[in-house]
Amino acid sequence: MMRRIAELSSATIVAVIMSLASTAHAEDDSIKSIELLLEGVCDANNSKLWLVNNHDSKNIVASLRWSLKNSKRVATDQFQVAPRARLEIGCAANADIVSATYAAQ
Repeated sequence: MMRRIAELSSATIVAVIMSLASTAHAEDDSIKSIELLLEGVCDANNSKLWLVNNHDSKNIVASLRWSLKNSKRVATDQFQVAPRARLEIGCAANADIVSATYAAQ
């Protein structure tokens, strides 16, 4: 009986680890499918910030962090962008992708 419980516990642990690894892999793939562009003029110090989804068929939800030049304020927000689309975020001097995942279908 104890051996059977140990086998079930081991199987549960393996399933949880595989599930976490699969989630991490999906996030890695979604990050590889998006990019940030600073393209176009907002003012003398900042450019238009664009989020681009290069995936052929999946929506991506991305958390971004960006700021204006000479500003102490750093904005963080989440955006969803359709496949093969680009979304204008606003004006920025620099920006980073914090995380990305495929949107639930």
